[in-house]
Amino acid sequence: MKYMIWNNKGGVGKTFITYLLASEYAKTHTDTDVIVIDLCPQANVSEMLLGGNGKGEDNLTKCYDNGVTIAGYIKSRYDKSRFGKLGSELGYFVNVSDHNKDMPKNLYLLPGDTDLDICSAIINYLAQAPEKNSWAKSRTFLIDLIDSIENDRASKKRKLVFFFDCNPSFANYTEMAVIAADRIIVPCTADSASIRGIHNLFRMIYGVEVRNSNNRLTEDSVFDTFVTKAKEAGLILPKIHLFIQNKSRVLDKEATVAFRAHMSEVESIVANAKSDSPDLFSSNDDLILNIKDGNTLASIANHTGLPLFSIQPTNYRIYGKNTKANQTQITALQQDVEKCVKSL
Repeated sequence: MKYMIWNNKGGVGKTFITYLLASEYAKTHTDTDVIVIDLCPQANVSEMLLGGNGKGEDNLTKCYDNGVTIAGYIKSRYDKSRFGKLGSELGYFVNVSDHNKDMPKNLYLLPGDTDLDICSAIINYLAQAPEKNSWAKSRTFLIDLIDSIENDRASKKRKLVFFFDCNPSFANYTEMAVIAADRIIVPCTADSASIRGIHNLFRMIYGVEVRNSNNRLTEDSVFDTFVTKAKEAGLILPKIHLFIQNKSRVLDKEATVAFRAHMSEVESIVANAKSDSPDLFSSNDDLILNIKDGNTLASIANHTGLPLFSIQPTNYRIYGKNTKANQTQITALQQDVEKCVKSL
């Protein structure tokens, strides 16, 4: 199964949620190889997985230097085989534990790259090539990479699950993720911008607008949008699987009026959309789950490269200052992450 983690809004915790889900899934599913694909130019999840600030940055730089990144692959395809596989796709996946011993040995990474935005021009150029189905072919590079590791693991009788960390924009490399994904996980926070991001997700990926209790085609459908091109190409779009309310309060009854109002609005959007367009959703019953505020733990994980299950209730030195991990916070976040993983 391939999960895309995306919302058309920054700051909702896409990267940290990807990090949490992937590392926890790898820990609890030892018979499965877990693959993180970093489709964000900031490459934050790559740096975290490869060891955190400092060490992870150095390891990621080595990946850049060796061209072992998503951008490195796109550039190589442009130079050598624009509409066909290179034959070396498997070499772009990195075993995370080779660089970060705290991570499970069944966790792999296709590293992100700051050059991904530069590669956007390459993707658009190839989409306009005088080649049949050139737009669709320009958006399936990620599928070619995934096929290579799926075929390899099938021969070894290993299961696979993928997590795509995506940046908030709807760039052409985000479209690559949509086309390659089976399911979408939507992180959100209790604010109006996050809610607008959810509305935009429905519009940009599916061409529908969720408004009150009605879903209708947007006026965007008359233009040459992603959804029209995808339909013309006969591409299958992923199903929405889960909304994660990130940074939730410890107990709903303690939430402020504004916070609860935003949470209710998200619940209303999801209920209305599933009622009117059930075909857009997977069969998952627990459509909305919560992950409690883990700001301190996120800082520790980001700096040290430790998975949540390895963080202890002690002091950690972050940029020369002591930061204390609280056991209550660790336990609460761990329980929420475990529930999210079980829903996958």
